[in-house]
Amino acid sequence: MIRFSVLASSSRGNATVISGGGTHVLVDTGISALRIRKGLAECELSDAQLSGVFFTHEHQDHVSGLGVLAKKRSLPLYCSRYLAKDLRGMAPNATMTYLEPGQTVQVGALKVTPFCVSHDAADPLGYVFECDGVRLGYVTDTGIIMRGMPEMLAGVQGLYLESNYDLEMLENSGRPYELINRISGRWGHLSNNQACEFIRIIGHAGLQHLVLAHISPECNTPAKAQACMRATLDELQLPTQLHCAAMATRLPWIELH
Repeated sequence: MIRFSVLASSSRGNATVISGGGTHVLVDTGISALRIRKGLAECELSDAQLSGVFFTHEHQDHVSGLGVLAKKRSLPLYCSRYLAKDLRGMAPNATMTYLEPGQTVQVGALKVTPFCVSHDAADPLGYVFECDGVRLGYVTDTGIIMRGMPEMLAGVQGLYLESNYDLEMLENSGRPYELINRISGRWGHLSNNQACEFIRIIGHAGLQHLVLAHISPECNTPAKAQACMRATLDELQLPTQLHCAAMATRLPWIELH
C-alpha cells in the first residue's frame, strides 16, 4: 500500500507526504517549516520520521521551508545535480543524493523513479513512487506532456497532477502578456484542458485516485478544475475518485492498493 497526504498545493506553496511500508518521505518544502511540521503532526508523523525529501525544482513555492526544516537535523535530500547547488546553501549539512531521470533509487520500502518535465527551472523532475507493486505518479510544473511521460505513468493506481490554470481566466487576468505566455507556454504549467487530455491518454480502470494540484488562486478555481476533469472521467467511464488539493488546508490521507 501507498498513502499520501497533500499538506499544501497552489502557486503559493507545495508540500506532500508519501508513505509506504513504514517509509515516509516529503515531496517539496514550499511552505513554512512550521506548517510542514503541523501538517505532519496531523498525519501522526514528525520530521524525525522522514527518510528523505524529494524536490521537483528550485522555485520558492517548492523549496522555501527547507532552510528552517533542515536546521534541527540533517535531512537526506534527493534532487537533480543542478538543483543541489541551490539547496546546499539552504541546508549545508544535508546529505545529498543526485537523481538521474529514469534511474530508480530505493529509500526504505519505497522505489522512486524520477523523470523529466518541461518547466523554466534548472532541471525539473516528476516522480513515480512504488511500494509492493502499487504506484503513485507525481506530475507538477510542466508546460507540456513530454515524450516518455505516458509510458512512465501507465498503470499507476494514483496520480497527483497539475491543473494550474483555466485558459480563459488566464487570458482575462490582466497580467502582462509575457507572463501569460510564460504560464501557458511549453516551459510553464498545465491548464485544466491539458490535464484532461493527459488523462485521456493514460486513464485506466485501475486509476483509483486522481488529485488535481497546483491550482492558481488567480487564474483558476477548484470548481472549474474539477468540473473539467469530472467530465473527462465520465466520458471515459472511469471509476476514479477525484480530489482537489488546496493551499490552506491539508488533503487527508489517500490510500492506494
